[in-house]
Amino acid sequence: MDTSTLPGIGIKPLLSLKRHWRAGLAVAVLVALIGIPFAWLRGQSYWVAEAVFQVAPSYMKNLDADKELELQSNSQYREYVNHLSSTVTRYDVLERALADLKSRGIDTRPPALSERKYIERLQRTIYVRAIPDTYMVRIGIEHSERANLDALVNAIMNSFLRTTRTEQIYGSSDRLKVLEENAARLRSEVEAMEAERVALADKLGLTTFGESTQNPYDGTLAQTREKLAAATLERVQAQAALAAFDRQREVPTSFAGRSLLEMRLQDNGLQALRNEVVKRTEELNRVVAGLESKHPARQAATAELATLDQRLKAAEAEFDRDTFANFRARLIATLGQREQVEHELQAALQRLESQASDFARRFQQAMHLTSEIKKRDTELTKLRERLNYLDTESHALGFVRLVSLAMPPETPMGAGKTRLLLAALAAALALGLALPVALDLMDRRIRSVNDAEKLMGFAAAGWQVRTEDLPTQMFAEEQARRFASALMRNRARGERRTFAFTSVKPGAGVTTGILDTARVLVRLGARVLVVEANAFEPYAGFAAAAPGLSDYLAGSAELAGLPRPFAWRETALEVVGIGSEGRDGLQRLDRLHEALCAWSASYDYVLVDLPPLLLSADAEMLIDALGQVFLVLEAEAVTRGEITRAKRLLQKIDPEAVGLFVSKVPVFRGAGYMEALIAETLTRTRFERFMSLARWKLGLEVLRTRWAVARSRQRK
Repeated sequence: MDTSTLPGIGIKPLLSLKRHWRAGLAVAVLVALIGIPFAWLRGQSYWVAEAVFQVAPSYMKNLDADKELELQSNSQYREYVNHLSSTVTRYDVLERALADLKSRGIDTRPPALSERKYIERLQRTIYVRAIPDTYMVRIGIEHSERANLDALVNAIMNSFLRTTRTEQIYGSSDRLKVLEENAARLRSEVEAMEAERVALADKLGLTTFGESTQNPYDGTLAQTREKLAAATLERVQAQAALAAFDRQREVPTSFAGRSLLEMRLQDNGLQALRNEVVKRTEELNRVVAGLESKHPARQAATAELATLDQRLKAAEAEFDRDTFANFRARLIATLGQREQVEHELQAALQRLESQASDFARRFQQAMHLTSEIKKRDTELTKLRERLNYLDTESHALGFVRLVSLAMPPETPMGAGKTRLLLAALAAALALGLALPVALDLMDRRIRSVNDAEKLMGFAAAGWQVRTEDLPTQMFAEEQARRFASALMRNRARGERRTFAFTSVKPGAGVTTGILDTARVLVRLGARVLVVEANAFEPYAGFAAAAPGLSDYLAGSAELAGLPRPFAWRETALEVVGIGSEGRDGLQRLDRLHEALCAWSASYDYVLVDLPPLLLSADAEMLIDALGQVFLVLEAEAVTRGEITRAKRLLQKIDPEAVGLFVSKVPVFRGAGYMEALIAETLTRTRFERFMSLARWKLGLEVLRTRWAVARSRQRK
């Protein structure tokens, strides 16, 4: 290789320049034509004056930190810097800066501009740029005149700092007034609440109010409720006892003492009467026992017994009445006592509940007042702190502080006309050189044998150079002999005599290559037959009217009469044309095998010209019938995508053998090894010895020779 290749691309810049020198030259001239006026107009020197201020990420305070004035993130800080940068060129800031300059007797406004137009122009010309990796920002201006530039920038900086200082705590005086009014209102409310709480304390008899303070009525209420519940239970028991006594006429067992029956049996008077009656009854029974029923004494005794029994019953009944009435009166008295106690307890409980609720209401009111007083005290504390902050921090440095003022400019800045002109010419040259390479990068066609081999995945059996002059024609003859040698090796190794050739697209030189190869083989003593099976684009040099392959396959011609003599470059060849029946494609491909067998027995080599693989279906059928094919790729004509599609199609057909042949490979004069290879092949010596002059000297001599020949012709 004589020239370098772009890494990983396979593009040779020198070859690209040789192929596309017109496009590169046109771009270079166009860029130069545009760049020269631009350099002449914009290549002016200018003066620069800059001042620098710093933007701190946190508020530079006099006292405590304030969360309201802390930048919490990097993005928030950048947004604040952008806000400050826009503030620098604000109309009111620039207006105050110009007014400050006028007060000092400096007027930078051109006479042709009004103040508003001048300020608007300053808004466009003043730049504000953050210094990377720092907290600092530059304010500057570029101008063709240096007078008062530093004064203008410093005035803008001072106006900006004053504005920023004022707006960092915006409306501090109004905010102070509002805060003082709120503080006075809160103090008056606290005084009124405290007076009301004192009055409640006097009524409740308390000096302090806290959450732990208990209601003094709570214990008494609990005791009264317990006593009322007990009295209610006793009253219910008394009512139940009276009801049971009236219903059963007997004293319940829950009452201590004797029952009515027991009292009657244990009464002394009734017991004495009962004894007398028993004694008299026994006497009368003894008297009656021995008397007849009609005896007068018996009747008197019987009557006396009845009288005694009635007397005893009457005494017992009277005792029962008196005892029942007495005990019932006791039960009624007990019930009345219980009811009165319950009533009194209910009245006392109501009075206590009223007093307790009144105490609780007043106590809660006092607690609410205490809470409200605490809230207002807290607000008053915050207000006092805010008042102190606004009064103190309004004079703090804040976020922005001055770093350096602008100094009078001493050295002009800018590239100047010469530098811009050189830069424009350099850009024109660079684009003129880069465009050819870019065009080659966008070109998807293959250019060399190596490109074809990489895409196909195997080495090429042969390749042919593009014939342009006598040296390339002579070298093409040498390449044809090399390919003929490859066919001879294939025939010797595989006993194959039939070789088919197809291209990706028309115009690849398949027919020419086959005829050149046949001519070389004939000169080497081989019997060669060229068969044209390309009905898609038949070769015009063969006799189309004579019977051909399509006529034989269609059954209208005999196989023996198909080969015809054909002269190719002073060499007699035998060829079989396509015939007259190939308009609709080849027919009866089953007879093709018979023809190939017959021709293989008569000839050493049968070279079959097939139609383009991607454009004709006959190519697929013939490849499948023949079992092998040479794929002819034309350099600088077929693209990588077309080769890939052809490769996939061959993989689908899956013939026994596939070869590769690259045709019309460009010489790449002045770059690569092709030119040296041709020279060494033809001169039979080393290229360094053959090239006795440098390329540029040789080119100069050629130009001189052509000029001399032209002059001599003009004289004649």
